[in-house]
Amino acid sequence: MIAIYEWVNNLISIDNELYQLNFNLKISKRELQRWSNYVDNDGDLAKHQTFLVSLERQAKLKDVIRKLNERIRQLEQERKEIIETINKFQGLENTILKLKYVEGLKLEAIAVQTGYSLSYIKSKHATLMRMIKFSKKV
Repeated sequence: MIAIYEWVNNLISIDNELYQLNFNLKISKRELQRWSNYVDNDGDLAKHQTFLVSLERQAKLKDVIRKLNERIRQLEQERKEIIETINKFQGLENTILKLKYVEGLKLEAIAVQTGYSLSYIKSKHATLMRMIKFSKKV
């Protein structure tokens, strides 16, 4: 049973990192666009630098974007593998964790889907979270 908590912890960490990486990717793409085009207003950074400086900055940003995409692909693959592993677990606790952290359902929806009362699901979820936090410390 403890293994699923570790998988859920990993899944949460991956989701957090993916969010940050996607945000950084979006910003880097915008900055690349600002360095790339001399004619449009989009190229406002390029207009104030030499052509060589602009090309160097574009090359650096393209490398950053490539590395971000690479890491995102790697994390998405890890996330897929974790979800496949979590889906193998059985029982109510595992169902709650899968529905909450894999499928992204709210506790209310989990209660409806499982047929248990909301208060019971909330209590079970709180217990699971305490167990997960405890297992992180050990």
